[in-house]
Amino acid sequence: MHTLPQAHSGPLLARALGVALIGLWPAGAIGAPPSEESQREIVVTASRLSDAALAAAVTTALHQDPYILSDHVSVKVEHGVVTLRGEVREVTNLLAILRLARRAAGGKRVVDQIEFDPFDDDGN
Repeated sequence: MHTLPQAHSGPLLARALGVALIGLWPAGAIGAPPSEESQREIVVTASRLSDAALAAAVTTALHQDPYILSDHVSVKVEHGVVTLRGEVREVTNLLAILRLARRAAGGKRVVDQIEFDPFDDDGN
């Protein structure tokens, strides 16, 4: 069995056991706590669309596409989750609506609550 030299086994063993040995190993060593000089402020610059703006973007994308019929589909956004509700009569239309909504949502979660009803009102 191969063992690590004594100088390196302390910090590794401490990390494996979840024990902090602050100040017991040289500064700059792997696993050593960062010095105050090396700590920097983290600034988050990403922005998130509001629920209303996200709903407007998805709704606009659905209504502007000339190849899908989305008149009976509503868009609701709550906490960044897009929910589609309504009814469609063609599977291809349903798939196109979902694909376009996911693209317009920009990677946000899209929940499909669209009902597929392939029959006409008169039962045909």
